[in-house]
Amino acid sequence: MTMQVRLFLDTSYCLFLIRTRMRAAQAVFDGYQPGEVAISSLTVATLTTAAQRSREPIRNQRALEQFLLPLVVVDFDLEAARWLGRISDAAGLGGTQAAHARLLAAQALRLNATLVTAQPELYTGINGVSVLVGPGVEAQVPSLPPVPSIRRDDLRTIHLTGSHDLSLTLLGDWLHAENPSLRFAIDHVGSLLGLMALLQREAHLAGSHLFDAETGDFNVGPVRRLLTPQGLHVVILGFVARIQGILVAPGNPKRISGLTDLQRDDVTFVNRQSGAGTRLLLDYHLRRLGIAPTQVRGYTREESTHLAVATVVAQGAADCGLGIQAAARALNLDFIPVIEERFDLVIPAELVESALLAPLLALLRRRDPAFCARVTALGGYDTQPMGRVMAEV
Repeated sequence: MTMQVRLFLDTSYCLFLIRTRMRAAQAVFDGYQPGEVAISSLTVATLTTAAQRSREPIRNQRALEQFLLPLVVVDFDLEAARWLGRISDAAGLGGTQAAHARLLAAQALRLNATLVTAQPELYTGINGVSVLVGPGVEAQVPSLPPVPSIRRDDLRTIHLTGSHDLSLTLLGDWLHAENPSLRFAIDHVGSLLGLMALLQREAHLAGSHLFDAETGDFNVGPVRRLLTPQGLHVVILGFVARIQGILVAPGNPKRISGLTDLQRDDVTFVNRQSGAGTRLLLDYHLRRLGIAPTQVRGYTREESTHLAVATVVAQGAADCGLGIQAAARALNLDFIPVIEERFDLVIPAELVESALLAPLLALLRRRDPAFCARVTALGGYDTQPMGRVMAEV
């Protein structure tokens, strides 16, 4: 039986607990059963980034992992996106902190949970959300870490964030070879957080392969639900179609044939991180099959890239993982196809005609035969969508 989430800790309160090392954390957890206290995958991403950018990243990452142990991590799903649309219409967007707060408020409303915060003023004007100031919070509390905005006048570095794909590295190398003064900086944070990075002006474009269960299409519906209510208009540009499937050891010793085998006691799985399009795709298929995450051994073990998942399988630390065919080929693994998906580039409309992105868009639109051949040689790719406008949202 799935436990109902009752408390939903926001990012400001998690930062408060971590930074102050107060026993207030115990006051939050006492009286609640496992599964009743949760945080957002967006909060996990923010805390992880803060740990990585700190002076002691290894120690702080370990501390974060300990902090997360008693908590349920909740992904931002379709229903949360619908709640976001409602509260954004009523309350507007505001700045970066306000946008982040509205995302968390939408999840709290979707879960029908009380939102525990160190900064209640962030939720002023959001009707319906139950807000509780967390135990131990004083008048002065740590605020959310500042979000570094990209420099729109920097014509030398293109910042791409979002989902991981092997062909993106190839794209960056090809672009730099044609334009030596141009840098291509990639940050793999998952499709969902890639879209949030666009909203917070942390990137020029985002890679995304978010499946829309309502239409069977990719990206258009999720982008419309997540970004349009915030006033961000984008162009969804096709990049590649690729095959996602189950990565297994050579010879497939466990005789895994499909996702239904993930509930077997003798099969160990390695997952992608919360917010990754691959993780959302897995969760969708598990729901369709009636398989609970708790039935999948290794569901909570997370890796941030397809190659990292493939490495875990290749080393024998897991029997299988979900990923792209190119990752399986790169590490000589066997591969069981599950679905073909479209991997798009989401670009703010205001940047489509910018001088910075002009060389990149020119490369994609002309579909250079040599570049396309290099991509398809990775395995499991189709370059037909490349450079095509899939939607303007």
